[in-house]
Amino acid sequence: MTDPQPLGRLIDSLGVEHRPEEGELVLGAVVLMKVMEADGRISMRSAWSPGLSWMERVGMHQAAAQTDLPVRPSGQWDTRELDSGVSVESVDGDGWDDPDQR
Repeated sequence: MTDPQPLGRLIDSLGVEHRPEEGELVLGAVVLMKVMEADGRISMRSAWSPGLSWMERVGMHQAAAQTDLPVRPSGQWDTRELDSGVSVESVDGDGWDDPDQR
């Protein structure tokens, strides 16, 4: 294993950019990386700026995931066939199906 190295040049070589708004100050970063290992396997890695707590890192991952999800067109994605007939009335208070109410 090699020593840790700054990611600046690597990120720059991949074409990753951010254009800060007027007055914006970047306080931290989480970097997600798709890596091809020496044996050809593909894996995911992450790195983050010092000082970020685990909660901030998880929150940043979640915010990034939400930002990247496609917009769901209103009324165009019908999930009834996925719900397999389970309705709100057929689920009891603890979230388990009650077969007697079907």
